[in-house]
Amino acid sequence: MAKRDFGPECELVKETEWSYSFKCGPKKYCRISRFLAEKNYAVSASEIRQRWPAMGESERLDLVSHFYVKDTWNDNDTEILEIIMGDGDDRLWENCALAFLKHPDRDRAVCFLIGRLQENHAGHQPLNYFQALGLLKDSRAEAAIRPYLEKYKKAMEAETDIGVPDDVFRGPIPYLPYLTAAGLSLRLLGHQSTQRRFASSLNTRTNKFDIGRSMRWKLKDRRRRSGIPNMRESAQASSLPSQLCLPL
Repeated sequence: MAKRDFGPECELVKETEWSYSFKCGPKKYCRISRFLAEKNYAVSASEIRQRWPAMGESERLDLVSHFYVKDTWNDNDTEILEIIMGDGDDRLWENCALAFLKHPDRDRAVCFLIGRLQENHAGHQPLNYFQALGLLKDSRAEAAIRPYLEKYKKAMEAETDIGVPDDVFRGPIPYLPYLTAAGLSLRLLGHQSTQRRFASSLNTRTNKFDIGRSMRWKLKDRRRRSGIPNMRESAQASSLPSQLCLPL
């Protein structure tokens, strides 16, 4: 699977209980979930409940990043997610944000993610929460996203003084957080006036880079690897929320 998806030069460098890690170039590494790579690979929620308190942070992170990356979902998976929700932190929850799209209780998933935005005191950029909320497409998230959008919008004003930096991803201007938050706002509200203002703010940057296209590609690829259906499919799937809520 690694050679097929990432190139023939990939070599296995590490195997854990939950994932495989490959070196695919001088400075390129990738990881693949064993739940996706191995047919019928599974772990019971009762086992995780028993082991979870004694798990170290790295093992927890490895599990939460990979247990949901597969084509199926059942009550056992929901119970594992509930264990993680009940005893975890933002580092863990952000690494399994897309798992909330598979939770059968859509309202619980939405409220949990909104709560994480409202309680974010660490100052980091909660882009994975934005992504999941954008796919869940619940209007209640708009109030939680608004303070972030205003903060990023204010920070974007620095471009007037310093111009567009060469590195738009790691530079001082938060392009990606702003576009992610604005994309979520557009998806939740869909106001034409908001769309016009957003489009206008992007016009001056279009020739410099195309973050929107990159974001859409990354989202599509990430959803494919996570077993998340597209929007049309999700509206028809009884085991998934009828709509999703995120950007990126």
